Amino acid sequence: MDADIARNRDSEGNEGTVGNVEKNTVMRTDEVAEERDLVGVYLHEISRTPLLDAAREVDLSKAIAAGLYAEHLLDEGDVRRGVSREELERLVAEGQRAKDLFIRANLRLVVSIARRYVRSGMPMLDLIQEGNTGLVRAVEKFDYERGYKFSTYATWWIRQAISRAIAQQE
Repeated sequence: MDADIARNRDSEGNEGTVGNVEKNTVMRTDEVAEERDLVGVYLHEISRTPLLDAAREVDLSKAIAAGLYAEHLLDEGDVRRGVSREELERLVAEGQRAKDLFIRANLRLVVSIARRYVRSGMPMLDLIQEGNTGLVRAVEKFDYERGYKFSTYATWWIRQAISRAIAQQE
């Protein structure tokens, strides 16, 4: 009988398996509470950036495109007359700032989509992280000249990134 009790003791010397189950449950509850706190902090931080209207999306998209073109010219060493290297570098930096703002302004979209996948078993922060990779890809590929609102376009990329991550997890 003493051998059975010894086998059922945990590392702290508590008897029985009930104690182990409760301890694991409490630890899991703590993990969930910590994740909720982290998600809350994240939501608070991303809510500071205002949403973009369609006109601002177009302006930012133009700045991103100009920055990418300037970067291409710099990489090729094709600095044309009338445009200095410094001007091209300024356009590249401006394009990067526009891209960063575009991404920050749409992080709430990622959270709203990630919430739909919570039952997949993947932690919310991981879903958000994967969705953010889809958002970055959407910003890079968005073509404002087609006339679509960015959120419509980005939703596909975000869902794709999250779905792929869930499939790889399984």
